[in-house]
Amino acid sequence: MQSKLEQIQGIRALAILSVFITHTAAWLTDDLGWFGPVANRIGGAGVVAFFMLSGFLTSYKNVVIPTYEKGTIIKSAWRKVSKMYGLYLITMLVAFLSNFPSSSLDWTKAAISIGFDLTLTQAFIPFSWVINSFNGPAWFLSALFGIWIIVYTFPNFINRLNSLPTRRIIVVLIALLVIQWMWLDFAKRVILPQLCKVHYIENWYVWLVYNNPVFCFSEFCAGLLIGKFCLQKQYSVALQNIIAFVTLFLFVVYFACLAMRMKVFVPWNVIIECIVCLGLIAVISPNSIGYNMLSTGALVWMGNISGFFYLIHGATNFAMRVTIASYIPKPWTFFVSLITSLLLSAVADFYYNGLPTEKCKR
Repeated sequence: MQSKLEQIQGIRALAILSVFITHTAAWLTDDLGWFGPVANRIGGAGVVAFFMLSGFLTSYKNVVIPTYEKGTIIKSAWRKVSKMYGLYLITMLVAFLSNFPSSSLDWTKAAISIGFDLTLTQAFIPFSWVINSFNGPAWFLSALFGIWIIVYTFPNFINRLNSLPTRRIIVVLIALLVIQWMWLDFAKRVILPQLCKVHYIENWYVWLVYNNPVFCFSEFCAGLLIGKFCLQKQYSVALQNIIAFVTLFLFVVYFACLAMRMKVFVPWNVIIECIVCLGLIAVISPNSIGYNMLSTGALVWMGNISGFFYLIHGATNFAMRVTIASYIPKPWTFFVSLITSLLLSAVADFYYNGLPTEKCKR
Protein backbone atom coordinates (compact mmCIF):
# COMPACT_ATOMS: atom_id res chain seq x y z
CA MET A 1 0.00 0.00 0.00
CA GLN A 2 1.30 3.44 -0.87
CA SER A 3 2.33 5.55 2.11
CA LYS A 4 1.20 8.71 0.38
CA LEU A 5 -1.75 8.80 -2.01
CA GLU A 6 -0.85 11.67 -4.32
CA GLN A 7 -3.73 10.84 -6.65
CA ILE A 8 -6.22 11.42 -3.83
CA GLN A 9 -4.81 14.91 -3.41
CA GLY A 10 -5.31 15.38 -7.13
CA ILE A 11 -8.96 14.43 -6.77
CA ARG A 12 -9.25 16.88 -3.89
CA ALA A 13 -7.80 19.60 -6.11
CA LEU A 14 -10.40 18.98 -8.82
CA ALA A 15 -13.15 18.86 -6.20
CA ILE A 16 -12.22 22.20 -4.63
CA LEU A 17 -11.90 23.83 -8.05
CA SER A 18 -15.42 22.64 -8.87
CA VAL A 19 -16.70 24.17 -5.62
CA PHE A 20 -14.92 27.42 -6.45
CA ILE A 21 -16.43 27.53 -9.94
CA THR A 22 -19.95 27.15 -8.56
CA HIS A 23 -19.41 29.94 -6.06
CA THR A 24 -17.63 32.27 -8.49
CA ALA A 25 -18.88 31.45 -12.00
CA ALA A 26 -21.00 34.62 -12.11
CA TRP A 27 -17.75 36.58 -12.24
CA LEU A 28 -16.74 34.94 -15.52
CA THR A 29 -19.32 36.60 -17.77
CA ASP A 30 -22.77 38.17 -17.67
CA ASP A 31 -24.25 35.30 -19.66
CA LEU A 32 -22.99 31.82 -18.81
CA GLY A 33 -25.20 30.23 -21.47
CA TRP A 34 -24.95 26.44 -21.55
CA PHE A 35 -22.35 26.52 -18.79
CA GLY A 36 -24.83 28.00 -16.31
CA PRO A 37 -26.57 24.77 -15.21
CA VAL A 38 -23.21 22.98 -15.20
CA ALA A 39 -21.67 25.61 -12.93
CA ASN A 40 -24.63 25.36 -10.56
CA ARG A 41 -24.16 21.60 -10.08
CA ILE A 42 -20.42 21.03 -10.38
CA GLY A 43 -19.74 22.36 -6.88
CA GLY A 44 -22.17 19.88 -5.36
CA ALA A 45 -20.24 17.09 -7.09
CA GLY A 46 -17.06 18.36 -5.45
CA VAL A 47 -18.67 18.34 -2.01
CA VAL A 48 -19.87 14.74 -2.47
CA ALA A 49 -16.33 13.78 -3.51
CA PHE A 50 -14.87 15.34 -0.35
CA PHE A 51 -17.19 13.37 1.92
CA MET A 52 -16.46 10.17 0.02
CA LEU A 53 -12.70 10.72 0.19
CA SER A 54 -12.92 11.04 3.99
CA GLY A 55 -14.52 7.59 4.12
CA PHE A 56 -12.17 6.19 1.49
CA LEU A 57 -9.04 7.13 3.42
CA THR A 58 -10.49 5.78 6.66
CA SER A 59 -10.83 2.29 5.21
CA TYR A 60 -7.92 2.32 2.76
CA LYS A 61 -5.53 3.13 5.61
CA ASN A 62 -7.09 0.38 7.75
CA VAL A 63 -8.22 2.78 10.46
CA VAL A 64 -10.03 0.98 13.27
CA ILE A 65 -12.62 3.17 14.98
CA PRO A 66 -12.17 2.99 18.75
CA THR A 67 -15.03 2.76 21.22
CA TYR A 68 -15.37 5.93 23.28
CA GLU A 69 -17.46 6.59 26.33
CA LYS A 70 -20.57 8.63 25.60
CA GLY A 71 -19.14 11.69 27.31
CA THR A 72 -16.07 11.76 25.04
CA ILE A 73 -17.69 11.14 21.64
CA ILE A 74 -18.25 14.82 20.86
CA LYS A 75 -14.75 15.72 22.09
CA SER A 76 -13.24 13.05 19.85
CA ALA A 77 -15.24 14.23 16.84
CA TRP A 78 -14.25 17.82 17.62
CA ARG A 79 -10.57 16.87 17.49
CA LYS A 80 -11.07 15.63 13.92
CA VAL A 81 -12.20 19.05 12.68
CA SER A 82 -10.77 21.58 15.14
CA LYS A 83 -7.32 21.91 13.58
CA MET A 84 -8.47 24.79 11.41
CA TYR A 85 -10.85 26.33 13.91
CA GLY A 86 -8.72 29.47 14.26
CA LEU A 87 -8.78 30.01 10.50
CA TYR A 88 -12.48 29.20 10.53
CA LEU A 89 -13.13 32.04 13.00
CA ILE A 90 -11.06 34.50 10.95
CA THR A 91 -12.88 33.70 7.70
CA MET A 92 -16.22 33.84 9.51
CA LEU A 93 -15.40 37.34 10.82
CA VAL A 94 -14.24 38.58 7.39
CA ALA A 95 -17.38 37.24 5.73
CA PHE A 96 -19.59 38.77 8.43
CA LEU A 97 -18.00 42.23 8.10
CA SER A 98 -18.25 42.01 4.31
CA ASN A 99 -21.93 41.10 4.51
CA PHE A 100 -22.76 43.31 7.48
CA PRO A 101 -26.41 43.08 8.63
CA SER A 102 -28.45 45.98 7.28
CA SER A 103 -31.82 45.37 8.92
CA SER A 104 -33.28 44.22 12.21
CA LEU A 105 -34.26 40.92 10.56
CA ASP A 106 -30.66 40.35 9.44
CA TRP A 107 -29.41 41.11 12.95
CA THR A 108 -31.93 38.66 14.40
CA LYS A 109 -30.81 35.93 12.00
CA ALA A 110 -27.17 36.67 12.82
CA ALA A 111 -27.85 36.50 16.55
CA ILE A 112 -29.59 33.14 16.17
CA SER A 113 -26.91 31.76 13.87
CA ILE A 114 -23.81 32.76 15.83
CA GLY A 115 -24.11 29.99 18.43
CA PHE A 116 -24.47 27.31 15.78
CA ASP A 117 -21.54 28.68 13.81
CA LEU A 118 -19.22 28.92 16.80
CA THR A 119 -19.98 25.31 17.77
CA LEU A 120 -19.82 24.01 14.18
CA THR A 121 -23.40 22.79 14.33
CA GLN A 122 -24.93 24.99 11.62
CA ALA A 123 -25.27 22.02 9.23
CA PHE A 124 -27.54 20.37 11.80
CA ILE A 125 -30.20 23.09 11.33
CA PRO A 126 -32.57 22.87 8.32
CA PHE A 127 -32.59 26.56 7.40
CA SER A 128 -30.32 28.05 4.73
CA TRP A 129 -29.84 31.32 6.60
CA VAL A 130 -28.31 29.30 9.47
CA ILE A 131 -26.37 26.83 7.30
CA ASN A 132 -24.94 29.59 5.08
CA SER A 133 -24.69 32.32 7.70
CA PHE A 134 -21.40 34.24 7.91
CA ASN A 135 -18.95 32.21 5.78
CA GLY A 136 -21.32 29.99 3.81
CA PRO A 137 -18.90 27.29 2.53
CA ALA A 138 -17.90 26.52 6.13
CA TRP A 139 -21.03 24.39 6.55
CA PHE A 140 -18.91 21.57 5.10
CA LEU A 141 -16.74 21.56 8.23
CA SER A 142 -19.89 21.42 10.34
CA ALA A 143 -21.25 18.45 8.35
CA LEU A 144 -17.89 16.69 8.74
CA PHE A 145 -18.15 17.25 12.49
CA GLY A 146 -21.58 15.61 12.39
CA ILE A 147 -20.22 12.67 10.38
CA TRP A 148 -17.54 11.95 12.97
CA ILE A 149 -20.07 12.17 15.79
CA ILE A 150 -22.04 9.43 14.01
CA VAL A 151 -18.86 7.41 13.35
CA TYR A 152 -17.80 7.50 17.00
CA THR A 153 -21.34 6.83 18.19
CA PHE A 154 -21.56 3.64 16.09
CA PRO A 155 -17.95 2.36 15.90
CA ASN A 156 -18.97 -1.28 15.58
CA PHE A 157 -21.07 -0.51 12.50
CA ILE A 158 -18.16 1.30 10.83
CA ASN A 159 -15.67 -1.42 11.74
CA ARG A 160 -18.02 -4.09 10.39
CA LEU A 161 -18.26 -2.22 7.08
CA ASN A 162 -14.50 -1.96 7.14
CA SER A 163 -14.09 -5.72 7.51
CA LEU A 164 -16.45 -6.96 4.80
CA PRO A 165 -15.13 -9.33 2.11
CA THR A 166 -15.01 -8.12 -1.48
CA ARG A 167 -18.29 -9.63 -2.68
CA ARG A 168 -20.22 -8.30 0.28
CA ILE A 169 -18.73 -4.86 -0.22
CA ILE A 170 -20.20 -4.77 -3.73
CA VAL A 171 -23.62 -5.91 -2.47
CA VAL A 172 -23.68 -3.44 0.44
CA LEU A 173 -22.46 -0.55 -1.75
CA ILE A 174 -25.17 -1.21 -4.34
CA ALA A 175 -27.78 -1.46 -1.55
CA LEU A 176 -26.57 1.84 -0.09
CA LEU A 177 -26.81 3.61 -3.45
CA VAL A 178 -30.29 2.17 -4.05
CA ILE A 179 -31.45 3.37 -0.61
CA GLN A 180 -30.07 6.83 -1.33
CA TRP A 181 -31.79 6.84 -4.70
CA MET A 182 -35.11 5.83 -3.14
CA TRP A 183 -34.78 8.47 -0.42
CA LEU A 184 -33.92 11.26 -2.86
CA ASP A 185 -36.74 10.28 -5.18
CA PHE A 186 -39.19 10.10 -2.27
CA ALA A 187 -38.03 13.49 -1.01
CA LYS A 188 -38.54 15.05 -4.44
CA ARG A 189 -41.91 13.48 -5.25
CA VAL A 190 -43.54 13.44 -1.81
CA ILE A 191 -41.76 15.69 0.69
CA LEU A 192 -41.00 18.64 -1.59
CA PRO A 193 -44.62 19.17 -2.78
CA GLN A 194 -45.75 19.17 0.85
CA LEU A 195 -43.07 21.63 1.93
CA CYS A 196 -43.74 23.96 -1.00
CA LYS A 197 -47.22 24.58 0.35
CA VAL A 198 -45.44 26.83 2.85
CA HIS A 199 -42.93 28.87 0.85
CA TYR A 200 -40.34 29.51 3.53
CA ILE A 201 -39.98 25.88 4.50
CA GLU A 202 -38.53 24.74 1.16
CA ASN A 203 -35.12 25.10 2.79
CA TRP A 204 -35.92 21.85 4.57
CA TYR A 205 -35.81 19.98 1.27
CA VAL A 206 -32.30 21.16 0.39
CA TRP A 207 -31.19 20.21 3.89
CA LEU A 208 -32.79 16.77 3.69
CA VAL A 209 -31.08 15.81 0.41
CA TYR A 210 -27.78 17.67 0.62
CA ASN A 211 -26.67 19.51 3.79
CA ASN A 212 -27.66 17.32 6.71
CA PRO A 213 -24.89 15.27 8.37
CA VAL A 214 -26.85 12.01 8.19
CA PHE A 215 -27.08 12.05 4.39
CA CYS A 216 -23.47 13.25 4.19
CA PHE A 217 -22.61 10.26 6.39
CA SER A 218 -24.13 7.94 3.78
CA GLU A 219 -21.73 9.44 1.22
CA PHE A 220 -18.89 8.90 3.71
CA CYS A 221 -19.95 5.23 3.94
CA ALA A 222 -19.90 4.89 0.15
CA GLY A 223 -16.31 6.12 0.18
CA LEU A 224 -15.50 3.77 3.07
CA LEU A 225 -16.79 0.77 1.13
CA ILE A 226 -14.96 1.61 -2.09
CA GLY A 227 -11.77 2.26 -0.12
CA LYS A 228 -11.92 -1.23 1.34
CA PHE A 229 -12.73 -2.66 -2.08
CA CYS A 230 -9.66 -0.95 -3.59
CA LEU A 231 -7.53 -2.29 -0.75
CA GLN A 232 -8.71 -5.87 -1.28
CA LYS A 233 -8.93 -5.99 -5.07
CA GLN A 234 -6.74 -4.08 -7.46
CA TYR A 235 -7.25 -4.55 -11.18
CA SER A 236 -4.53 -4.64 -13.80
CA VAL A 237 -3.19 -1.34 -15.10
CA ALA A 238 -4.80 -1.96 -18.48
CA LEU A 239 -8.22 -2.51 -16.91
CA GLN A 240 -7.76 0.51 -14.65
CA ASN A 241 -7.03 2.61 -17.73
CA ILE A 242 -10.24 1.39 -19.36
CA ILE A 243 -12.19 2.20 -16.19
CA ALA A 244 -10.59 5.66 -16.17
CA PHE A 245 -11.85 6.38 -19.70
CA VAL A 246 -15.30 5.04 -18.80
CA THR A 247 -15.34 7.30 -15.73
CA LEU A 248 -14.38 10.33 -17.79
CA PHE A 249 -16.99 9.48 -20.41
CA LEU A 250 -19.75 9.18 -17.79
CA PHE A 251 -18.68 12.45 -16.22
CA VAL A 252 -18.83 14.25 -19.58
CA VAL A 253 -22.20 12.68 -20.44
CA TYR A 254 -23.69 13.72 -17.11
CA PHE A 255 -22.62 17.34 -17.39
CA ALA A 256 -23.64 17.41 -21.05
CA CYS A 257 -27.12 16.46 -19.85
CA LEU A 258 -26.98 19.35 -17.41
CA ALA A 259 -25.78 21.75 -20.09
CA MET A 260 -28.68 20.77 -22.33
CA ARG A 261 -31.03 21.05 -19.33
CA MET A 262 -32.10 17.44 -19.73
CA LYS A 263 -33.84 15.74 -16.84
CA VAL A 264 -31.69 13.02 -15.33
CA PHE A 265 -33.81 10.23 -13.87
CA VAL A 266 -31.25 9.07 -11.30
CA PRO A 267 -30.67 11.64 -8.51
CA TRP A 268 -27.45 13.53 -9.19
CA ASN A 269 -25.88 12.67 -5.81
CA VAL A 270 -25.99 8.97 -6.66
CA ILE A 271 -24.58 9.56 -10.14
CA ILE A 272 -21.63 11.46 -8.70
CA GLU A 273 -20.99 8.75 -6.11
CA CYS A 274 -20.92 6.09 -8.85
CA ILE A 275 -18.51 8.18 -10.92
CA VAL A 276 -16.23 8.82 -7.93
CA CYS A 277 -16.28 5.10 -7.06
CA LEU A 278 -15.19 4.16 -10.57
CA GLY A 279 -12.61 6.93 -10.57
CA LEU A 280 -11.05 5.70 -7.33
CA ILE A 281 -10.83 2.15 -8.68
CA ALA A 282 -9.08 3.53 -11.78
CA VAL A 283 -6.29 5.44 -10.00
CA ILE A 284 -4.96 2.99 -7.41
CA SER A 285 -1.99 1.70 -9.42
CA PRO A 286 0.97 4.13 -9.69
CA ASN A 287 1.36 3.04 -13.32
CA SER A 288 -2.19 3.84 -14.39
CA ILE A 289 -3.12 6.80 -16.56
CA GLY A 290 -5.44 8.14 -13.88
CA TYR A 291 -2.71 8.10 -11.26
CA ASN A 292 -0.21 9.84 -13.53
CA MET A 293 -2.71 12.55 -14.44
CA LEU A 294 -3.85 13.23 -10.87
CA SER A 295 -0.47 13.03 -9.14
CA THR A 296 1.13 15.94 -10.98
CA GLY A 297 2.82 18.46 -8.71
CA ALA A 298 0.34 21.31 -9.25
CA LEU A 299 -2.69 19.15 -8.46
CA VAL A 300 -1.06 17.54 -5.42
CA TRP A 301 -0.14 20.98 -4.07
CA MET A 302 -3.68 22.23 -4.68
CA GLY A 303 -5.07 19.17 -2.93
CA ASN A 304 -2.79 19.73 0.05
CA ILE A 305 -4.21 23.21 0.63
CA SER A 306 -7.81 22.33 -0.33
CA GLY A 307 -9.05 22.43 3.27
CA PHE A 308 -7.72 25.94 3.77
CA PHE A 309 -8.98 26.99 0.35
CA TYR A 310 -12.46 25.74 1.24
CA LEU A 311 -12.72 28.20 4.13
CA ILE A 312 -10.78 31.08 2.58
CA HIS A 313 -12.41 31.36 -0.83
CA GLY A 314 -15.83 32.09 0.70
CA ALA A 315 -14.52 34.95 2.83
CA THR A 316 -12.49 36.24 -0.12
CA ASN A 317 -15.57 36.34 -2.34
CA PHE A 318 -17.60 38.16 0.32
CA ALA A 319 -14.82 40.73 0.76
CA MET A 320 -14.44 41.26 -2.99
CA ARG A 321 -18.15 41.89 -3.45
CA VAL A 322 -18.02 44.97 -1.21
CA THR A 323 -14.59 46.25 -2.29
CA ILE A 324 -13.18 45.71 -5.76
CA ALA A 325 -15.77 43.62 -7.63
CA SER A 326 -17.52 46.68 -9.04
CA TYR A 327 -14.23 48.12 -10.34
CA ILE A 328 -12.73 45.04 -12.00
CA PRO A 329 -14.36 43.81 -15.22
CA LYS A 330 -15.27 40.19 -15.80
CA PRO A 331 -13.65 37.69 -16.07
CA TRP A 332 -10.77 39.27 -14.14
CA THR A 333 -12.79 39.18 -10.92
CA PHE A 334 -12.89 35.40 -11.19
CA PHE A 335 -9.10 35.13 -11.51
CA VAL A 336 -8.40 37.73 -8.82
CA SER A 337 -10.54 35.71 -6.40
CA LEU A 338 -8.83 32.47 -7.43
CA ILE A 339 -5.28 33.83 -7.09
CA THR A 340 -6.04 35.61 -3.82
CA SER A 341 -7.60 32.48 -2.34
CA LEU A 342 -4.66 30.36 -3.47
CA LEU A 343 -2.08 32.73 -1.99
CA LEU A 344 -3.90 33.01 1.34
CA SER A 345 -4.36 29.23 1.44
CA ALA A 346 -0.63 28.73 0.85
CA VAL A 347 0.14 31.12 3.73
CA ALA A 348 -2.31 29.23 5.97
CA ASP A 349 -0.74 25.92 4.97
CA PHE A 350 2.74 27.24 5.83
CA TYR A 351 1.49 28.50 9.19
CA TYR A 352 -0.16 25.19 10.10
CA ASN A 353 2.21 22.71 8.50
CA GLY A 354 5.46 24.57 7.77
CA LEU A 355 7.66 23.70 4.84
CA PRO A 356 6.96 20.34 3.18
CA THR A 357 9.32 17.57 4.28
CA GLU A 358 9.61 16.24 0.77
CA LYS A 359 9.03 17.65 -2.68
CA CYS A 360 6.23 16.42 -4.87
CA LYS A 361 7.39 13.58 -7.06
CA ARG A 362 6.06 15.20 -10.21
